[in-house]
Amino acid sequence: MNAMTARALLVGLLVAVWVWVSGVARLNLSLWAPIVALGCYFAAGGGVSGLQKSLAGTLSGVVWVLAIEAVSLSIGGTRIVTALLWGAMSCAIVFQARVPFLSFTAGAFAGAGVAWGLRVNTVNEAIRVAVALAVGAVIGFVAERVAGAIAARRS
Repeated sequence: MNAMTARALLVGLLVAVWVWVSGVARLNLSLWAPIVALGCYFAAGGGVSGLQKSLAGTLSGVVWVLAIEAVSLSIGGTRIVTALLWGAMSCAIVFQARVPFLSFTAGAFAGAGVAWGLRVNTVNEAIRVAVALAVGAVIGFVAERVAGAIAARRS
């Protein structure tokens, strides 16, 4: 079995296990957020670097949404204020790419989109989203490592 086939099968298996464990354990975590983070992991190039980039990027997006929600709430955000805050956040996400550790802009936007889609406005909600995003990146990392080991053994 080549590495790509092994990776595909392992990703499918690990996602199925995640969905099953989430249901059995009644985890209060999103089921689709890890899929977004899994895509970010592979888009970031995989490996340790991809894991770091996808985690830092997606989690920074969650933090940005939490900050925007807090500011909006504190100043009584009308629609125009909320729109301006989101515009400012988008600008800041692009600027944060100057920091090498936070340079995966697509991951930051994906994390912000997930956090916004799940209506994150408290630290507890942000933690739940962050854990779900981390699960997705780790699924990709584990699948890639195990697939590499399987392919190396078969060669």
